[in-house]
Amino acid sequence: MGRRYYCEYCNKTFIDELEARKKHLQSANHIKLRNLHYEQCRDPATILKEELLKIPCRKFFHTGTCLFEGGCKYTHYLPEQLCELRQQVDQLEFKRQKLEEERNHIPSIDSWLEKYERTANKGVGNSLHTPWTYPDNLASRLDLPPSLVKFRPEHFHDDNFEEWGI
Repeated sequence: MGRRYYCEYCNKTFIDELEARKKHLQSANHIKLRNLHYEQCRDPATILKEELLKIPCRKFFHTGTCLFEGGCKYTHYLPEQLCELRQQVDQLEFKRQKLEEERNHIPSIDSWLEKYERTANKGVGNSLHTPWTYPDNLASRLDLPPSLVKFRPEHFHDDNFEEWGI
């Protein structure tokens, strides 16, 4: 029986011979179904741009069908459908602009450091300000591990930082 070829556009199988495949791929039905498939993947802005240039298909609007379907040079979109398509394109464009603005407004490290220094120095004299708090009930406990003991200035005996590589 031989190998079989399956066409996903047409949902057909046939014997996989060069002449049979060539005949099928060049058939009007296959081309129409392939175009309909790729029509679904197109960008809405492109579809809108092309459909606004076309005039309405009289055959499609009178009978509801057109022999050419995806290959027709006239539009098969109703005015309401074109309006919905325009709204969809506008929403996508708005989202793109919003993302672009977010990308352009990423602060630099210098501006972030300046902002951090301003907030750190605000209302603080020469005292050290820590952004965390130490629970008072832990200060009275003697059985704490070293990682939970509150640091005091007397804990730091060695101020020779050259040995540390700084």
